Formats: sequence, C-alpha cells, structure tokens
Amino acid sequence: MVVTGDRLRMTVYEIITGKNDSVTVIGNHPYFNPIYRPHRNPHHREETQRLIDEFLEAGMIQESNSPYAAPAFIVPRKDNRPGRLIVDYRALNKITIPDASPLPHMEDLLQELGKGYKYFSRLDLKSGYHQFRIPTADRPKTAFVVSQGHYEFCVLSMGPPNEPAEFQKTMYAVMKSCREFCHVFLEDIIICSKSFDEHINHLKLAFEALAKEKLVLNASKCELAVQQAVVLSHAVSDTAIAPTTDAIQAILDLKEPRTLKETNKFLGGIAYYRKFVPHFSHIAAPIHRISNLTKDRKHLFKWTVEHSNAFHALKHLLTTAPLFLHFPVDDFPLHLATDA
Repeated sequence: MVVTGDRLRMTVYEIITGKNDSVTVIGNHPYFNPIYRPHRNPHHREETQRLIDEFLEAGMIQESNSPYAAPAFIVPRKDNRPGRLIVDYRALNKITIPDASPLPHMEDLLQELGKGYKYFSRLDLKSGYHQFRIPTADRPKTAFVVSQGHYEFCVLSMGPPNEPAEFQKTMYAVMKSCREFCHVFLEDIIICSKSFDEHINHLKLAFEALAKEKLVLNASKCELAVQQAVVLSHAVSDTAIAPTTDAIQAILDLKEPRTLKETNKFLGGIAYYRKFVPHFSHIAAPIHRISNLTKDRKHLFKWTVEHSNAFHALKHLLTTAPLFLHFPVDDFPLHLATDA
C-alpha cells in the first residue's frame, strides 16, 4: 500500500506482510520487564534532545501513549561526529513472530556479479529505512523512552524484528522492472552491464523506478559507471573478484589472539575470504579446534606454537596467494578437484 507522507515530503510504504502487521506479537499484552535507564552524561542528554527534536521535525517519530517502552541511549561515534540513537528492542524481539523471508545470499550475489560485466553502478538510499512508513497499528510496538519523554517510530528504524526482511521485499518490488540488471541488498542497489551504452540505459530505468516512489539517494555514497566496484568488501571487475586492500589490511593488522573472543574475531574476519585461500580449512584446523570451546569451557583456552604457526600461515597466504577468483561460466565445462 502506497501512501503520501506530507511531513516526509516523499512517497513511502506501509509495510504489511500478508494479512498480518510487520510486527506480529505473541499474545495481546506488551512485555512488562522493568525499564532500565543507562547512566547518561550531560553531553549525551543534549545529544539525545537534539536527535529527538530532529526526528520529530522530520516526522520520523511522534509522542506515544503506548504500553510498550524500550530503553534508548546514545552511542558515540569516532571523529567527534554526532552520536546515534539506539533503541534496545530485545524484549520486543522475544515476543515477535519472526519473518522467515531470507536476505540475499552474499555468495550468490558475488557469483552473479562475476559474469564478465564491464560497467557497474552502486546506488545507496539516503537513510533508507527512514523513507518507509510502518503501519499505524504497529507504531505503538516501536515505542521507546528517553529522559525527555515517550515516543514511537512512524518509519522503519534499526532494531525491531522483521524490518530487514520487510525492507528487502519492498525494495525487490520497487526495482522489479529492473531485475535483469539490478541487484538489491537492503539499502545498496548494484547495476551491472556489458557495455557503456547499455549501462546508461540501465541507469535511466533504475532512476525512473526510484523516482516513481520518490526514493532519495545519498549522492556521496553512489558510484556511477565504474569498471570496478566494491561490493560487500570485494572488488568486482569484468575479469575477477578479489578482496579489497583495506579489508585485507585490517586482518593483517590483527595481533595474535590471547583470548577465545580474539580468536573468534580473527577466524570470522579471515574466513570471509576463505574461498581465496587454498586449503584454508586444513591450515585453520588447529585454531578452529580451540575456537569451538563453549563459554563455560573458555578457561581451557590455550594458545600454543601450533596455533601461532597456523595464524601466521593464513596471514602470509593473504599477502602472497593470487587473491582473485574467476567464477564458473555457465556455457563451459567445469572441472572439480577434491580431497579424498
């Protein structure tokens, strides 16, 4: 259902899944957990007030009389940038019926982009979630409290359950006419073409689809008609897909783990690029064995020379291996080699 949001000055969607609201809770009663209020320093109180005033002016939130009340607080950012207002929706999540609709699979997206396209554009929606309304009946469930009062969201926000799935489905609908050359991953829209003239036409069609719904792009984060695009921390071109230099450097800068948490952080970072590292699972096996310890057994964690050797071997491969990948071409035979 498309409605016109006068205060937002754009066309927005009311997100509805079938016959249910986007946030369908179990039972008819809100959660009754005591509302905790984190300590707020004076600067955070001023920052909270500034954000609340900004959200009210933009029509993103409204005052609430809801029985729901999630705690909210400010999370500082680096470089003295304004902080972010974060709402703790864990209690709401526990009583919400989940939407099982999947998000796009990263490897499927990369494989599709690796089919020899010569031109790419990456479009980024400006505060994408905030450009879509939620149903009026759902708004009380998003209510939150700050020292300045009790408010609820009129638009999608980060945190409530099901909103990523609903956002993805709606963007699929918006870009349906462009599906042959356009790939959507939440707020990111990737357009790929085999020639420059074709790409210009594809961009025109994509802009028309977005303009039809009055969706706004963030110009500073958009890339147009480039021959190499960065998608999900991978550099994509017409010849190959490879990890980005910045992503690899971030892994190389990690020091040897001393705790279970640090070990899992290293494995999580490097496993993201395991497809580029020959025999990754074999080399990483010693580290995996200790990373599988559960929380109540973390006292058994012990980093040894064997783990150190595996750690440095993996980092070495990230700097010396030919870190690029050619995805299979559908029309050619595929030869697969495996270990016994």
